[in-house]
Amino acid sequence: MTPHDSRSPPSPDALTPKGEARRQRLLMAARDVFLEKGFAGASVNEIVAHAGGSLSTLYKQFGSKEGLFVAAMEAQAANVWGLLEQAHQRPPSEVLFEFAQGLIDLVFTLNHLRLVRSIAAEAERTPELGRLFLDHGPDRTRRDLADYLQAQHRRGTLRVDDPRMAAGLFTGMIMGEWLIDGMAGRLPDVTPERRDARARACTTMFLAGLGNRPAPPDPAA
Repeated sequence: MTPHDSRSPPSPDALTPKGEARRQRLLMAARDVFLEKGFAGASVNEIVAHAGGSLSTLYKQFGSKEGLFVAAMEAQAANVWGLLEQAHQRPPSEVLFEFAQGLIDLVFTLNHLRLVRSIAAEAERTPELGRLFLDHGPDRTRRDLADYLQAQHRRGTLRVDDPRMAAGLFTGMIMGEWLIDGMAGRLPDVTPERRDARARACTTMFLAGLGNRPAPPDPAA
């Protein structure tokens, strides 16, 4: 992938109110177009047409189509990440339940699953796209969850010997067979009631496992 402009895009903190408004319009338009058409099918011209403005503004703010994709994906997941960043004083059972709810809402829509399928297909030809998606999506989510679990371990509210493994296990529980079904074209019927029941069950089982774990068998014994 060769960026249109090799210079780093400006930090959002450095933008004027007008510039930030343009940025938000581009992010919303990019989200809609990427979700509808996938990365390969999305056109920066179409994104600009939806958002208004110019291609020069898009490249100035995001550097490239890839940069815009990453920024749009991060904006989409910001609510889930923000919950973990702001929740260190709340009971872990509440935080993890809401995290599970947010992750289900984020992942299990038809357009999101279509986007992931298109990235998986495109990544065979363009591995960098797959790396961008993983680094700024699932990997970031697991890293932030692991940091939260590690902080809770240090505070003594949870016992988490391996936060990164625990984060992978919890996110895997949440998505589970629903993700496999959705990737194969059978979208789960995710009503608010089913979402909450799954989020509650995953949270309950995860916390019970952390608190009542038998020692694994020693293969050398």
